[in-house]
Amino acid sequence: MKQLIALAIVASALIGTPALAQKSNKFGHINSAELLSLMPERKAAAARMDSITKDVEKQLQEMMTEYRTKQEKYSAEAPKLSELVKKDKEEELGSLGTRIQNFQQQAQQSLEQQEQSLIEPIVSKAKKAIEQVAKDNGYTYIFDTSAGSLLFWEESDNILGMVKKKLSLQ
Repeated sequence: MKQLIALAIVASALIGTPALAQKSNKFGHINSAELLSLMPERKAAAARMDSITKDVEKQLQEMMTEYRTKQEKYSAEAPKLSELVKKDKEEELGSLGTRIQNFQQQAQQSLEQQEQSLIEPIVSKAKKAIEQVAKDNGYTYIFDTSAGSLLFWEESDNILGMVKKKLSLQ
């Protein structure tokens, strides 16, 4: 009998504990994409990336124009050229084509790295503000609704306004 009473007490304690723990959690959500779009640093980073991208595109366009010009010239002159000169011109065109491909690959990697280096401090600043608002307001969890993985939430506060205030955004 004592064992049965002890078991009932333990069972009721275990059943009641999750309910109490759940009530003590405070949930919030934020659309981080919206927050980032409001930050002036994001606009400056986007403008900087546009400038860098335009420079890279200009260089690539110049290389492509040079390639087309040399290819057209070769096509026009090819019937009159000796086999040795044809071979040399074809190798030159092949080399230029390879340079263009290498430039495109390196440019893509460089642009991705540059964008990452420009965005990382902005994301870090936003994350710190979100964490501070969560701590200041007693939140246990903050969900990011911009990721699209959170389909339903109940009893959750949208903390965007508080984070905007923390970052002095309008």
